[in-house]
Amino acid sequence: MPLFGVLVVVRGHDADWDFRNYHWYDAYAWLTGRRGFDLAVAHHATYYNPLADVPVYLAAQVMPAWLVGFLVGCVHGLNLLVLYRLAHHALDARANTRSEWLALAIAVAGTTGGMFLILVGNASNDLTVSILILLALLAIVRDEAAETTRRDLPRFVLAGLAVGSAIGLKLTMAPFAFGIATGAFAMRAPLRNRLQRVACIGAGGVIGALAFGGAWAFALWRETGNPFFPYFNDVIGSPLVLAASYRDERFLPHGIVEYLFYPFVFSAHGLRVNDNLFRDVKIALAYVLVPLAIAWAVARRPRGVRVLTPAMQLLFTFAIVSYLVWMNIFGVYRYIVTLEILAPLLIALALTCAIADDVARLRALAILWVVAVIGTGWPSVAAVDGHWRGRYVDVTHPLIADPSHTLVVVAGLEPMGYIVPSFPPEIPFLRIDGWLDSPQSHSAFGDRMRARIDAHAGPIFGVFSEHERERALAAFAADGLVLAANECDTITSNVGEPLQWCELERKSDGH
Repeated sequence: MPLFGVLVVVRGHDADWDFRNYHWYDAYAWLTGRRGFDLAVAHHATYYNPLADVPVYLAAQVMPAWLVGFLVGCVHGLNLLVLYRLAHHALDARANTRSEWLALAIAVAGTTGGMFLILVGNASNDLTVSILILLALLAIVRDEAAETTRRDLPRFVLAGLAVGSAIGLKLTMAPFAFGIATGAFAMRAPLRNRLQRVACIGAGGVIGALAFGGAWAFALWRETGNPFFPYFNDVIGSPLVLAASYRDERFLPHGIVEYLFYPFVFSAHGLRVNDNLFRDVKIALAYVLVPLAIAWAVARRPRGVRVLTPAMQLLFTFAIVSYLVWMNIFGVYRYIVTLEILAPLLIALALTCAIADDVARLRALAILWVVAVIGTGWPSVAAVDGHWRGRYVDVTHPLIADPSHTLVVVAGLEPMGYIVPSFPPEIPFLRIDGWLDSPQSHSAFGDRMRARIDAHAGPIFGVFSEHERERALAAFAADGLVLAANECDTITSNVGEPLQWCELERKSDGH
């Protein structure tokens, strides 16, 4: 675990697009009660559950930046520990020293993948919620009895609680709920016991989701009419924004060929499933080897002999169903980084079915590990966005003469939420133009912002990126604002590009 922390410190401050857009801002806004005071500052992400971002934000207020990064890396390193325990039980390594070392090797392989190492220390929280998913699997894998008794059922409740908590913190973990429920159902047992397992997982899942996401969903529903605002608004129908799903569908597969061979597509071209370049081949290897090994073992088994252990039934089914749901809903690779983590274990279990000789099986795994190492995008892993000098987020802005009567309007697509916590808290920020809303949308949400602008009697300033100047000026003009005669100032920081800070005035008949 400390090695992952050291990796983060050596590599540098990760200040990617999402961090600058909402991870820093959302935690601040939640802690200071700015929801409704600011509007759409971080586009759609303004309305994401901020709970997972709060610990980092609070730690950064009292700790040096490098120490915060180190601790985040250590937390992400917990994935290795949980994966080791999961592999230990799945391989039944309690009485086999060789399997004990194999479990450790699998844990190392699973946590040194192309996406995993990119996300270590990253604010996305994908490697935080993945710990909960792995813990859910561990809770069930430890129970390998053919039948479930009442005494065993609490483990399935615990598994559901872990998955539900992950979903409450980050809704993109939803595919794993389907995966773990069907995986538990696939484990050998009488039908009644299987249904009891699924019911226990469901009960725990509801409790976990409500505990970590229920209050936030209720607040969104009360304020917007949509507990997932703005997503699925074509179904739920908040009157504030358009009747659209607002989902990013860029990364979904196109056509039957991509559906069938998508792991090979994104292993060769990482940008098909991610905004930034990456490469990892382990999911593609598992996609081929697991079904082939199972088919080979089933074809050669003696009559009446069971090929799959309960752990295999759970993990294989979990991986297949989670992948299929993810492929049809999201297509964003980092949302299934848990499958990248699990891939070496899935491959090892599959080869256990197909290769009886221990030495031959270890040789095959060693060869596959070499292939996986060669197929990892190491240059992408080494990329960073920032440094550790100064505060975790250090923003310098122009002097503001009258903060309590100042309004700021933001325009353009660039991430700017990170600057807000550094400004006087009396100043509201409205993003009048962006992914969520723009003057062209003619939505009730935009009308709400225009009403705020019209009613404001004090100074108004605009913030935008220089390369989006034309777009920003058009957005300001659509809301009755133009640049004042004064020259624009600049907002600078240690995590993002300089931003323009311009005084605005209302359009007159002469403009």
